[in-house]
Amino acid sequence: MTLAVPGHVCFAAALILGYSASPATAQDNSIKVTLDNTYGTIAPPNDAFPFNANHASVVSVVLLILSLTFVGISFKESKRWNSTVPAALTIGAASCILPEAVDNYLANCYWAQSHDPRFLMFTFLGREFDVFVGIIWWSFGAVLGCCIFGALMRDVSTGTLWKGLALAGLFDIVLEECLLNYGGLYFYYGHQPLVLIAKFPWWWLFCNVSAIFMGIAVTYRYRAWFNGWKSVFVLPILPFCYIGAWSLAAMPTVYAVQADYSPLVTQACGVLTCCIALVQTGVMMDAILDRDPLDVGSGRRNISLQDAKTSLDTRQVRWK
Repeated sequence: MTLAVPGHVCFAAALILGYSASPATAQDNSIKVTLDNTYGTIAPPNDAFPFNANHASVVSVVLLILSLTFVGISFKESKRWNSTVPAALTIGAASCILPEAVDNYLANCYWAQSHDPRFLMFTFLGREFDVFVGIIWWSFGAVLGCCIFGALMRDVSTGTLWKGLALAGLFDIVLEECLLNYGGLYFYYGHQPLVLIAKFPWWWLFCNVSAIFMGIAVTYRYRAWFNGWKSVFVLPILPFCYIGAWSLAAMPTVYAVQADYSPLVTQACGVLTCCIALVQTGVMMDAILDRDPLDVGSGRRNISLQDAKTSLDTRQVRWK
């Protein structure tokens, strides 16, 4: 007798038990890799990594509900602050799938392909990206965009902002370990450093969070200009900021994952990437948000007359 287990139950099991998977199943820094004879890099698995349509459907439904929930919250935020920017930022986070395709090539992340034109979102350098990829990435960007932008609008202390970014990294770990252990969606290949639990290389979370924070910070800095119909320009701002910040931090590790260096060198590159991501995030706070990243008890250094008026106006509606 065969016992059928519903897809959402399997996903819940991955959520609860994902941490127990063996690190040996991960593409970490100690596995044996074979370089492509033509290009001298590690070849992607392509169709050797099978696509699981059922898993893609379950994950798409769960994370689409999550994304739409935060879209609803962002509309309430837009009403609270009398600005179209919170909603535009949360909805526009879906555009981050465009640079995601680029950094997947650079750092060896492979998404399974259904080869079904009904679910094809776009093709990049010969690799197909299905709709479920966009839904997964939108959920991550929507949660971060809505929460971090909301924290900035409330002028939280720099320490609280750092804690929020740390929680975003924790969210990335939980989400990706669940998705990777669920199977049939994507995986990281090659010599990935800092695989500390099961299958997710932690250096990615530093790059992901820092890169998304760049777009949020720029949008917040120029929120007055983006208000109204100009909110449409948030759509290109987010992917441009993302790929720039991600590439800067990830550069040392990109060299490592495409080669066959020793575990020590690979791990060192991953640690260096994490450090660069932290430093550039601090620079964003200083140069864009006018905050001292090391003064965790303070907020913005200076408040212009316009910001002061905005602060007084929003303070009146904050508790409505």
